Amino acid sequence: MPKTDLGQTAGHLESRRSFPGWKPLPADKVKQTTIVFKGDTFRFPGSAEYATSKEGTIKLDENKTPKEMDAISTEKEVMLGIYRVEENGYKVCFAPAGKPRPTEFSSTAGSGYILQSWQRQNTQ
Repeated sequence: MPKTDLGQTAGHLESRRSFPGWKPLPADKVKQTTIVFKGDTFRFPGSAEYATSKEGTIKLDENKTPKEMDAISTEKEVMLGIYRVEENGYKVCFAPAGKPRPTEFSSTAGSGYILQSWQRQNTQ
């Protein structure tokens, strides 16, 4: 078992639920969205319509409550988020770039927050 949260998120994950700006993303879009973590980098190999960015790096602070995740795009745009490791995946909530970090896992109308749930891909 990986010793850090970064190690637990490594690999290919697929979106299970996505609420960009409070409205659920259609199921067909959710199924098309995958993310790949390798070390402290991430990339969306396919559709990234409601992603922080197509690719970049992440920075975690496992000692905060809730735990914090910053997504830094290759263009150096920073989105502040919170995350929770769950069985076989994780949940994350990001604020729009330039906005304060969320304090809870929710996305309400007009907030611009992106709430997502990710699950490790079945590689069979």
